[in-house]
Amino acid sequence: MRSRSWLAVVLVSAAGAGYVAPTNAKLAIDPLLYPEPPRNAITFWGHACAYIDIGGFGIVTDPVFARRYAVIRRRLIAAPPRESFDQAEVVLISHAHQDHLNPKTLARFTPGTIVLCPRPAAKYVAGLGLRVLVMRPGDEFDFPGGTIVAVAAHHPGGRHSLKARSDGRALGYIIRGPRNTIYYSGDTDYFPGIAAIGSKYRPDIALLNINAHLHSEDAVFAIAGLGMPSVVPMHLGAYDGKSTRLGPRWRAELVGALGSTIVPLEVGESISLSPSARDSAAHR
Repeated sequence: MRSRSWLAVVLVSAAGAGYVAPTNAKLAIDPLLYPEPPRNAITFWGHACAYIDIGGFGIVTDPVFARRYAVIRRRLIAAPPRESFDQAEVVLISHAHQDHLNPKTLARFTPGTIVLCPRPAAKYVAGLGLRVLVMRPGDEFDFPGGTIVAVAAHHPGGRHSLKARSDGRALGYIIRGPRNTIYYSGDTDYFPGIAAIGSKYRPDIALLNINAHLHSEDAVFAIAGLGMPSVVPMHLGAYDGKSTRLGPRWRAELVGALGSTIVPLEVGESISLSPSARDSAAHR
């Protein structure tokens, strides 16, 4: 990883760094920002999206490359080249909110690509030529060298549901490979099920929705409940709005409690999948 502290990364995000798209902007293709994902690595693609390569098998979480989430503008408006989408075998959708599910983005994937999603999300994927498999907590999907398990999340799962309470229709995922067990939280608040996920699956890497919606001490409790895995912060700085930024007190609490476990990645950077993932270097 380039010499850069976690605090420096979140300070940049909080200050609003990054280009804000004008209303008529189109997404540019930027192969320099999004280099070809390396093998056996997690590559951060921004907001809730990561490309996970396990032995050459590509898994993408919640891909959204659109100018806006409802009326909220996206800061970074570039998208990966088509070749990167073509390499993906499976797409994981955590829920149907617009910053986690975008049909136009999903249409970039090769026809026949498998999409795992909760039931409310399935209708927004239909008709795109993708193979949709509806998942519930506990459902499993086997792939060469590993297994994906759907787990519960505490978050509303409908397309336009903005209520804070969970409705049982959103998911997280466990990705178990030969080297690592990865937990992708999707969107979740803290709930007792997080500790149960940690106890049952013992993830050593967690892709967590830091600050939105795991705020302040909830993030600390969640990471402790998961067994103190290496944490790649997600959901930070991609869109305008207070929910994607960190205040100074929040930053101090998080860094003070968890600094040694945090693995901050900028868009296009990767962390290698290995037994020592938390010490692995990020690279472009």
